[in-house]
Amino acid sequence: MSRRSKDGARKSPMVIATDHRLQRYYRALIIVGTILIISWLYPVGSRFEYRYDRNEITSEAIIAPFNFPILKSQATLEQERETARRSVPLLFHPDQTISTEQLAGLRDLFNRVNRIRRAEEKLISSRDRAYRHRYDDRAVATQQTVLQDSLTVVELGNEFSQRFPLDINGPHWTYFFRGSTESGRPINYSRLRRELVRIIRDVLAKGVLELPKIQLGEAPVAVTTEGVDEVVELQYLMDQDEAWAKARTRLLSHYPAESSVEGAVGAELLIFFIRSNLIHDAEITQRRQQEAVDRVPVSKGIVLKNEKIVDANTRVTDEVLEKISSLAAAKSRLIASTGGIQLWLPRIGMIMITTFLVAFFYTWLYVYRRPWFKQTRFIMLTALLFVLIMAMGNLFHHRFGLSEYLIPFTVAAMAFTILFDARTSMIATVALALMLGFMVGNKVDFVMASLLTGSVAIYAVRQLRRRRQIFTAIIYILTSYALAITAIEFLKYTNIATLGNHLMFAAINGLLSPIMVYGLIGVLEVIFGITTNLTLLELSDFNHPMLRRLSREANGTFSHSIIVGNLVEAAANTIGANSLLARVGAYYHDIGKLARPEYFIENQFHQENPHDTLAPHLSAKVIKSHIKEGLRLAKEYGLPPDVADFIPMHHGTTRIEYFYQRAVAESNGSENVKEQSFRYDGPRPNTRETGILMLCEAIEAAVRSIKEPTLASIQQMVDHIIDTRMSDGQLDECPLTLKELRQIRGDVSTGTGIISVLKGIYHVRIPYRTDQDKPETPKEQAAEVSGNILDRTRTE
Repeated sequence: MSRRSKDGARKSPMVIATDHRLQRYYRALIIVGTILIISWLYPVGSRFEYRYDRNEITSEAIIAPFNFPILKSQATLEQERETARRSVPLLFHPDQTISTEQLAGLRDLFNRVNRIRRAEEKLISSRDRAYRHRYDDRAVATQQTVLQDSLTVVELGNEFSQRFPLDINGPHWTYFFRGSTESGRPINYSRLRRELVRIIRDVLAKGVLELPKIQLGEAPVAVTTEGVDEVVELQYLMDQDEAWAKARTRLLSHYPAESSVEGAVGAELLIFFIRSNLIHDAEITQRRQQEAVDRVPVSKGIVLKNEKIVDANTRVTDEVLEKISSLAAAKSRLIASTGGIQLWLPRIGMIMITTFLVAFFYTWLYVYRRPWFKQTRFIMLTALLFVLIMAMGNLFHHRFGLSEYLIPFTVAAMAFTILFDARTSMIATVALALMLGFMVGNKVDFVMASLLTGSVAIYAVRQLRRRRQIFTAIIYILTSYALAITAIEFLKYTNIATLGNHLMFAAINGLLSPIMVYGLIGVLEVIFGITTNLTLLELSDFNHPMLRRLSREANGTFSHSIIVGNLVEAAANTIGANSLLARVGAYYHDIGKLARPEYFIENQFHQENPHDTLAPHLSAKVIKSHIKEGLRLAKEYGLPPDVADFIPMHHGTTRIEYFYQRAVAESNGSENVKEQSFRYDGPRPNTRETGILMLCEAIEAAVRSIKEPTLASIQQMVDHIIDTRMSDGQLDECPLTLKELRQIRGDVSTGTGIISVLKGIYHVRIPYRTDQDKPETPKEQAAEVSGNILDRTRTE
């Protein structure tokens, strides 16, 4: 049987076989690549041979096979290195040029102030002369002199501001440049300059640190003098803030409160001219600190060959644990230095273990979920989830040295459940937990805690019907982590600090994992074209633009879709199919009727039927067009492919019976009627959900046509529809079994299946017969049912 490509061209069987073969190659390549990537993420070495935790019981005695040093723990080594780094003094060297430059600048400032004062005095004198000679022949000359003197004052002021960026707008600076205080007392510039020079020289002679003391903390300080480093206690040195404060206090001791001009100006000049003259030599300091760190030994003893490290059935103490870890590191170094096949043996072992576990998952997928296994995108998706979690495990536990309980294992458990189903997720969880167990060093306790928490996470989102279920999963995960970790650590006599550390990281994991899943699912849906329950929940909202339009423009079709949705949900739940997908598919299966709603009987409210004036083949063409229009609207409103498939499949290739029979009657025989013109174009249902919709849609339409529905007539109608669809071959491509069809039909006594739902919808009561009532024969009941079906299928 040939198939069509996306552009409509028919593919030959050879092309189809080639495509299948290429897809198999792609899937195999993805699986092999996944195995290699995960194997590369494993830490290899002797840590898998000697892996114990504190307070564990050894299974056998460990004897040193050769001499090896006892390595310090990472925390101890870091502490000693930090102590060595802090023991190196911060080096400062004095800059003698700063004192000379600052004192020269202070003298220059007073010289400029003196020039500005003389220029201002000259300007005042010029203005007086200009005022006296304003009416005689020297008026013009005196005005020009005033202008020149004014320009001189301005130029000197600008030069002063550029040379000394001080804020001279305050009133004390005005009096300072005038040369007298507010009370008229003249300012003694020589005395002020001498005091400032003396204070600045003394402060800089003691030294002013470039770095603030608060930044130095308790670190030792050394000052280089003539090539010799001298360690100086920090209390004998000053930083800038301290130097400014001491200099100001000393200045104000010479100028009491009434001399506010000299004190205020002098304080600002001290802040401006006192600069750090002990410069921090960061390069030499860092080099010396690194040398001190490098000198810290990484070991604290040695274990001799044939020395017993620990006996069998002995509790592992901190001292024993250090020796075991040191032996594992020594073996890894020895293997790396010798090279040869031994260097590759651990990696080969990891590849074999990974192959077993990955093959375990994909074998299960092939046997029990073969439709998913045959799709390359699903293989790529599962591989991506495996690699993502394993990479995060490598990053958190081995790169950063954090607790293994920070690995977001439940992200994979919930993602597999939402993207696939709970059973697939459980198998993936088992495989992933074992792989992570090997990654963190053969920790059985971690595997057990992960399996327990993963199972609880799967349970929390196994039937996702509300978005908040993802976030309520936080409570489930936190509780399961707390119970599992506490139980395991109690068995190991773990101290409270270690237990609290594990619980803290597990809590962070439990809080963030559902949030990560929520964001991750949205991205994966778009990339891999998967329809999850989260998307279906959005589509099931009656406020969706498509459903609102359907309820407004074709209310009868909308009501029919809602009833069919209830039927398919009940049927899907009965056989364990995806009830949410089936219900959402039922909501949208007839959206194509929006193009011509008046041509369908559920939308004809006591008005003329337009089909009465059309030829049978035209009526059939109009009826069939709602499939094409439905697919167009599905694309326009962005319905997922899994939902859009319900539109053509709910009719399959069934025949539009009423108009076919009418055409036969008008043509005096079926040989004059082309039957294919009265059949839908298909395709036929290929999933359990689409098959359920085909049955329920036809059953609902047929049962609604029964004038006086009884339980017997409804049961006969249901049986008739199922038998008709089976005999017509409409369910040949659908994986529904005969047992599942019986379960879909249901039984009133057990309250299962669609018959129980129909009984509730149409309020069927069991009739009480009187003596005058004559029971109908089976032939009469069948005739009535067949007549109702023909009448109902006029516009279906």
